[in-house]
Amino acid sequence: MTSNVQNRQDIREAYADLLVTEFEGDGKPSKPAQKVYPYLVGDFRGRFSIMSLDSRPSTRSKQAQVTRVASGIGMDLHVLVLYAAEPVRATNNPTAGSNKVFEMDDTSLFSVGDEVFIRDDDHEEMATVTVVADGVSITVATLENSYSDTVRKPDVYWWSEKHAQNRLDLFEKRISDLNMDNDTTDDWDLLSLDGKPTRDDVSIGGKEYLHEIYHLQFDLKSD
Repeated sequence: MTSNVQNRQDIREAYADLLVTEFEGDGKPSKPAQKVYPYLVGDFRGRFSIMSLDSRPSTRSKQAQVTRVASGIGMDLHVLVLYAAEPVRATNNPTAGSNKVFEMDDTSLFSVGDEVFIRDDDHEEMATVTVVADGVSITVATLENSYSDTVRKPDVYWWSEKHAQNRLDLFEKRISDLNMDNDTTDDWDLLSLDGKPTRDDVSIGGKEYLHEIYHLQFDLKSD
């Protein structure tokens, strides 16, 4: 009887569909991937948080019943997160309290609801943007610190090193949950991690990305 083993593409695309549903969106924590690619890409088109899939070598073994073949399909899930973006420097010195305004010439990178990272030589913190006055200022809900250095005004980051690390940690949790919830589906008999994820940070398009690779194994009992 002629063999007809499962094409790895089918498994890769089925898993990619799960990733799209769970992760793809605006890049906010609820949908932390701006794009899920079912293949490797070299141009992220300015995106700061992406996922991509890559097929790895697989195993095929004939079972006792000669018409059946067990498959172990390998897949790498790549998570890439921008390390840090350039900050915008405020032109004033906000003090601690509620509804604090950061005056700045460029507000184009900020949106209401963003968690921004604020830093000067003495303090740093995260704060939530509540108002954006285009080309004038942003307002944050609360500041724990006063930024009183009149020589070096505070820097405001829409995306910082802290954002990047927090995002990688969020991906790790959400990927683990997704895999546990879908360890068995109509497309595979068992999904598992093939060892620990690995780190291989990269530079793409002149930008540094944190890069974590999840080595996945999809077992199919029979084809």
